[in-house]
Amino acid sequence: VKSGKIQIDLLGNLEDERIPPGAKRELQRLQNESRNACNKRREKFGNSTNILTICLAINYGARADILQAAQKLAQAIASGEISQNDLAAMDESEISKRLCTAHIPDPDLIIRTSGETRLSNFLLWDAAYAELYFTDLLWPDFDEEALEEALVWYGKRKRRFGGRNE
Repeated sequence: VKSGKIQIDLLGNLEDERIPPGAKRELQRLQNESRNACNKRREKFGNSTNILTICLAINYGARADILQAAQKLAQAIASGEISQNDLAAMDESEISKRLCTAHIPDPDLIIRTSGETRLSNFLLWDAAYAELYFTDLLWPDFDEEALEEALVWYGKRKRRFGGRNE
């Protein structure tokens, strides 16, 4: 983190009173420290430098994220930031850019462990075109071999992003 090679991003509602204040402070400190180190690295080596972004979903729920994005959009309309004339031309990007995940790309692959075959309120908006891989393995048992198996499966997928097979 201190070298600027790893950026920590927090997703979710850290304002929830159930999150212990000490944990909240430490998470925010880690995020800020990593962000500052990565910015210094970008200044030194340019934007093409390889930085791994790790997103920690703390008290994250996709429905709550979509709701807060819709509330921000409603505020933008009410304040005049978005005019009534712009409403007809509005597209999904107006929601996307207000999500807490706006700064990260949509996932290409979501791996769900434990035999569950649902997303469980995780990245519902962002997962629209993600490939979903389900395994019966529990998370602690999901090792390098299991990851390789998932990546081989993903490599065989034909990505269409909503299009039809040709």
